[in-house]
Amino acid sequence: MIGPTHLAVGLLKKPHGLKGDVLVLPLTDEPDAVFCAGRVLAVLDRQGRPTGATLTVTEGRAYHRAWLLHFDGIEDRKALDEMRERYLGMAVGEARPLEEGEFYLHELIGLKVELKDRTPVGVVREVYEAAQGLLLSVQREGGKDHLIPFAPGVVRRVDRGAGKVVITPPEGLLEL
Repeated sequence: MIGPTHLAVGLLKKPHGLKGDVLVLPLTDEPDAVFCAGRVLAVLDRQGRPTGATLTVTEGRAYHRAWLLHFDGIEDRKALDEMRERYLGMAVGEARPLEEGEFYLHELIGLKVELKDRTPVGVVREVYEAAQGLLLSVQREGGKDHLIPFAPGVVRRVDRGAGKVVITPPEGLLEL
């Protein structure tokens, strides 16, 4: 399976002011490194695929929980209005190398899930961001799905090399 070419790093929300700034919700833990001057970001569709359009950051600054970005060649609100709710992506090759124990959320999809004693549970089909944290949608044999909290007490280990997630679910979770 071929992985993605871009990592979603931000969501374009709305123009800010009259001179081409835009409010962006960061989808990265390192927005200061990603939204720096000179960074070329691809505009992605809803499935995370590049649309062919790119934007070059000329200025970026934190603004409350979001970021205000200015892009080369955009000097008014009109062009930004047309890009509302589009994702911004950084080429995978430009991301810093992951350290031991780190992974991207999209890498969890397709991993086998098993208990600490190696009993198979199912396969990760989706990762959801909920108010209480991340949830893994795990499909068991027979097609039944379970939502497993991605929490330190539940997810014991993610082993990308072995293609598995080891869990210790709370009692009764897998019987629901």
